[in-house]
Amino acid sequence: MPLTTERRKELEGRGGEIYRTALKENRKLKEPEQEELRMIERELDRDEYDRTYGGEPAGRGEASRARFVAGMEKRGRERGERRGEIRTYKPGEKLSEGRGPEWGGRGLGAYVRGRVTGKWDGAEEHRTMTEGTPSAGGFLVPTPLSLQVIDLMRNQSQVVNAGAVSVPMTAATLAMARVGSDVTATWRAELAPITYSDNQIEKVMFIAKTLAAGAKISVELIEDSQNIDEVVSNSIAQALALELDRACLYGAGGAVTPLGIKNQPGVTITPVNGAPATLGWTPFSTAIAKLMSFNFRGPFGAIYSARTAGELDAMKDTLGQPLRQPDLVAGMAKFVSNQVPNNLAGGSPPGNVSSDIFVAQWDQAMIGMRTELTMEVSRVAADSASSAFTNLEVWIRAYLRADLQLAHPQAFNVLTGIM
Repeated sequence: MPLTTERRKELEGRGGEIYRTALKENRKLKEPEQEELRMIERELDRDEYDRTYGGEPAGRGEASRARFVAGMEKRGRERGERRGEIRTYKPGEKLSEGRGPEWGGRGLGAYVRGRVTGKWDGAEEHRTMTEGTPSAGGFLVPTPLSLQVIDLMRNQSQVVNAGAVSVPMTAATLAMARVGSDVTATWRAELAPITYSDNQIEKVMFIAKTLAAGAKISVELIEDSQNIDEVVSNSIAQALALELDRACLYGAGGAVTPLGIKNQPGVTITPVNGAPATLGWTPFSTAIAKLMSFNFRGPFGAIYSARTAGELDAMKDTLGQPLRQPDLVAGMAKFVSNQVPNNLAGGSPPGNVSSDIFVAQWDQAMIGMRTELTMEVSRVAADSASSAFTNLEVWIRAYLRADLQLAHPQAFNVLTGIM
């Protein structure tokens, strides 16, 4: 049987504690710690199987799980993966690939309707997947449906659309390596010693942070709406995507949120202090050239606010024609996000009216994604202002866990002081 939510949190918390202790003491993991982590991973792996396939009859579970693992490894080899490696997912690729059969049935709204009303018309597969679970309190979305919502959220994230890769996390923490400085090559004479560069292989640690979204929906709407799937799925996915973008760009780090790109050490910060109409396309060209000086070759992309997008679009030359983009800028993808604010301090003259432009080779951004979405549905929840019971509503709370790390911070250049 699948683990309880409390047991999963306990295991994940213990795994994160072991890693954090080793990092704090600046040492490698001790053998007993490694063995404890292996036991935690095995228990979480067994739970992942049970959640995906609903368990096995007594006496057959281990053999079936072995076949499950062998099948996953075979699919990994077919995709060019090596045993023990972690696959990253590019924009447009689905996290659901390789994690059991892809979900093609009814969506999150039908799941909510069935949970609230007991009516599973057109969504009998949801009822089958949720048999035997409690009828009140919190419910874990079935894995295929969870992945569908996560992929929908990724499709709406501008950071992901720009090129950031997604890294599935099967536990609360995940360690990955990155190159801290470039390797250099030198010519040598016969019998002369080789000159070794001081490139540094660093370890980056994903630590899953909790991202939550809530919605209040009338019971009448859930019972009567014909497009409940689209409304519920899109609204939750959009809320999660917007906050994921904000955290990836500006997150303060620490125990609650990821450390955003602008706050990451090693990222280039370039004050430009001016309006696009005055600056033209020069800051973009300079930013790309800076990235190229660090041996990045693109593709490059920029994320900026809607205000900046309008100002860039309005730029004209001396003849009143739209200002031509230089070749480097024209070849760069451009994305608009309202998570880039227009009321930042700085600029010239100084004031709380400036904005940023993020120019980067975005595939160097890695979003660690716990491939599990937990959703709680309640008709009796309440807060200081109202209650679901009194208002004849359904309150939905959905959360997932994610983190951001940069494969190479020098692939990012933040232009500040955009007026």
